[in-house]
Amino acid sequence: MIIGIDIGGTSIKAELFDANGQSQSKLKEIKTPIDYHKQTNDILNAVKQLVQSFLKEETQIEGIAISSAGVIDSEKGKVVYSGPTIPNYKGTNLKDEIEKTFKIKCEVENDVNCAALGEMWKGAGRTSHSFICITVGTGIGGAIILNQTLWRGFQHCAGEVGYIPVSDKTWQDLASTSSLVSDYEQLTKKNNSNGKLIFAAYEAGEESAQKVIKQLVDNLTKGLLPLLYIINPEAIIFGGGIFERKEILLPLIEEALASQLQDNFFKPDHIFGAELGNKAGRLGAVYHFISKNAFN
Repeated sequence: MIIGIDIGGTSIKAELFDANGQSQSKLKEIKTPIDYHKQTNDILNAVKQLVQSFLKEETQIEGIAISSAGVIDSEKGKVVYSGPTIPNYKGTNLKDEIEKTFKIKCEVENDVNCAALGEMWKGAGRTSHSFICITVGTGIGGAIILNQTLWRGFQHCAGEVGYIPVSDKTWQDLASTSSLVSDYEQLTKKNNSNGKLIFAAYEAGEESAQKVIKQLVDNLTKGLLPLLYIINPEAIIFGGGIFERKEILLPLIEEALASQLQDNFFKPDHIFGAELGNKAGRLGAVYHFISKNAFN
């Protein structure tokens, strides 16, 4: 059995899997212990407590697979860069600390990379040799699969696509869920909006919602174009909360690509919505663990 753990800025989720990626336990979830006032976190101890809780229930645990926010050196299992979402996280060596505490093999990989590996193994990417996975949420994250292998880059930060410049801003400034909500609230003078409310208004025919979603799609497409020209992927897989409404977004993206691409020749064969939801990261972490270790 392998414990799959997903460390995010809001919560830490953990689940037990077998070597075929089948869940063998109920999902455990705790709030990520972050103190923004003191600019500290207690993530390592929280992960240890989760692992300990599984060890009390299951003795045949042979691996611990971690998907984590931040730039991860997957050979060392160490956080080498982290933004303000998780303060004082850079330098945390999850692999060493977990292996030292539990004497169980541990592997660590970036969360969006894990989501892409999960989709490649069990989800929307399982029939594609090369694809780009784009996650749209508070920001925009990315991961690149080339010939069914994750491309990490020499500093382990390949796929940080949210920083791509679009006009005079970054891609995630213009095309994230945060920007969608901000644009909608600015246009309507409403507060406390969210993606679900905006899509409901879109379906009801509200002009403001239709305008900001069209703008979001246009900006998503602008950031996507250089990736298509440079990488030439077989498929694009979109994930993140708003792509629960992929039946609305994917046809609009297809239409925008058709009008913005130099030629339809450059279009990927497939544009998919992610299939695994928030389980993708844990499954991808398990896949990463299995690929690095002899495991049956």
